[in-house]
Amino acid sequence: MDARKRQPLGVELVKRGVVKEKDIENALQYQKDHPSRKIGDILYILNACDPNTLIEAIGDILGEKGIVLGPNTIKVKLTDYFSLDVAKKNKVIPFEVSNGRIKVCFANTVNNSNINTIRLLLLNKGLVMDSYITFESDIDRILKSMEGEATADFEEATDRTDTIIGLVDSIIKTGMKRRASDIHIEPMAEEVRVRYRIDGELFTAARIKKEKQQQIIRKTKSNFKYASRKTGSTRW
Repeated sequence: MDARKRQPLGVELVKRGVVKEKDIENALQYQKDHPSRKIGDILYILNACDPNTLIEAIGDILGEKGIVLGPNTIKVKLTDYFSLDVAKKNKVIPFEVSNGRIKVCFANTVNNSNINTIRLLLLNKGLVMDSYITFESDIDRILKSMEGEATADFEEATDRTDTIIGLVDSIIKTGMKRRASDIHIEPMAEEVRVRYRIDGELFTAARIKKEKQQQIIRKTKSNFKYASRKTGSTRW
């Protein structure tokens, strides 16, 4: 559908009989307290109608394919294609790959910049992307659960006070897993911040207690000197 002629999403959904006017009124009322939420996602949260019917209608209105992401829908490992940080920034989840094509869900298919970023990353891996739209709340929930899995080892090491070696090693290994080009260990006023540069951008990975700062710095410098002697390089 031509975006220039498209009416507000709520109006289109009512016209199609997907939801009732009262549902849109309730959604708009909800949106006053949650201004960052889109109407379609609010209707899903409020359980206004069948989720599959709703997302398929939204997709049709926006000229996209709509799908509800569930446990049986996602058949690939996200981090095989791009980092979790990139997924969070672009609100995107790949869910199926076959014959050189990969199906990818976005929370917002209007943002061409996000779509092009992911399309190029996948093209560099030899994959052609098919874009889908899904509910943002589902993407947020899934990415949050993945983040917990991806950082479990790092958080465990961060909480261990008996060994700085384990903590620093975990910082380095986690950076490697996330495909970071640089690791930043930054002493702050009340904490030590760990950031990774991934795909050209810095992402905060952890905040460590200030009391561990000197030990972390000493161990990091020790690793750095060792790496320099072994490789002749001054960079990890």
